[in-house]
Amino acid sequence: MDPLLLTLQALLIFGVAFIYSNLGLGGGLLFVPILLSTSVPSSDIAVPISLTLTIATAASSVINHYRLGLVDFHLGGVLVAGALVGALVGTFFTLKVLDEYTFKAFFVTVLLAFGVYMVRDWIRNTRSVDEDNGALMTRPRVVATAAATGGSGFLSGSMGIGGGLLNVPLLVYLLGRKTRKAIGTSSLLIIPTAAVGFAAYLIDIAVRPIRFSWPEEFVLIPILMPIVFVGAYIGSRWGLNRLKTRSVALIFILVLFIAAARLLYDLV
Repeated sequence: MDPLLLTLQALLIFGVAFIYSNLGLGGGLLFVPILLSTSVPSSDIAVPISLTLTIATAASSVINHYRLGLVDFHLGGVLVAGALVGALVGTFFTLKVLDEYTFKAFFVTVLLAFGVYMVRDWIRNTRSVDEDNGALMTRPRVVATAAATGGSGFLSGSMGIGGGLLNVPLLVYLLGRKTRKAIGTSSLLIIPTAAVGFAAYLIDIAVRPIRFSWPEEFVLIPILMPIVFVGAYIGSRWGLNRLKTRSVALIFILVLFIAAARLLYDLV
């Protein structure tokens, strides 16, 4: 293992965790491109590594958001079933359907679609971002959101991300949760979703016809997870005290387009 390359990975991933812990995302939007660009050879190895890193990011974020009452455990428990099913489907999709080129093209398409949507919402700025809208917390909306979180689970299993790309907008726009509470609750959903996705990858490795072989790149997991946890803890603590909610949304938009541009460059 190249010490310089490992140091570069650690610095980049620390920075991603610092930022993403404020966004309700696990960090996989950038963890996967970073891993693919720094010695990890393919998506079917980068994605499970990324899933473990998103767990560390989300766990730190939940700790700090919970201290301020910004995690809805009851709602998270209702929504998690759909996300777990989606994670299993998304894992199968990546392992059995996508090749490397298709994986990156699919990733870029999703990033750009969500990026354009969030830019539009940020510019309009027509809703309160710091208050819950209780009128939207109806049973039909909760049921619909629980079903829709299957999509966030799919993104988690297929791309190695936490699924917050869908979780946060669903919680904000469909259920009327204030942005910070949506971020904290999304982080809570990430933990079991990413864990199930990672377990599915391990099962796939175990049942392959060749002898079980632990990918050597998985050595990065115990090295990088503590770095991610510390980065996310410091980042979310700082962000909750210093960042305005609209600033958080703007940071989300910027890092999303950076990730899309990086993968698009790889494609062309």
